[in-house]
Amino acid sequence: MNTLRGLIKENLLLEKRIGQISANFEIVIGFDIITTKHSKDRSGGRNLENYNQRPVENREIVEVVSQFKKDIAEKIIMGEIKDQDNFVIISNQWELAMPIIAEKESNTYWKLIVKSVFRQSETHKFLYGRNQVVLEK
Repeated sequence: MNTLRGLIKENLLLEKRIGQISANFEIVIGFDIITTKHSKDRSGGRNLENYNQRPVENREIVEVVSQFKKDIAEKIIMGEIKDQDNFVIISNQWELAMPIIAEKESNTYWKLIVKSVFRQSETHKFLYGRNQVVLEK
């Protein structure tokens, strides 16, 4: 009887410990944000009627990508974003859309290459592919 009680107690303690460990488990993925010549050229505006011509600053690009880091990491972990995939992030707050290429350097380190930038508005929406991953906030 004591052995059964001890075995049950040991298993309950083990389950509790596993629960504590899994509750504190975190996956950290590091990112580098890189812009291309095209994104720098496009940051100055476009020849569109009623388009917001305010230049896109590097700090805006970094801030917007930073807002999406957790979402991007989750998509990578779930296999929805893979090495060399193109995906889009759209920030309604910053009125910015950015197509990005994901480049895997290692399992926990990725380069995010900003291909272009686009000031998005109600009259000018960024166009993307039918099956493309799009993250929007």
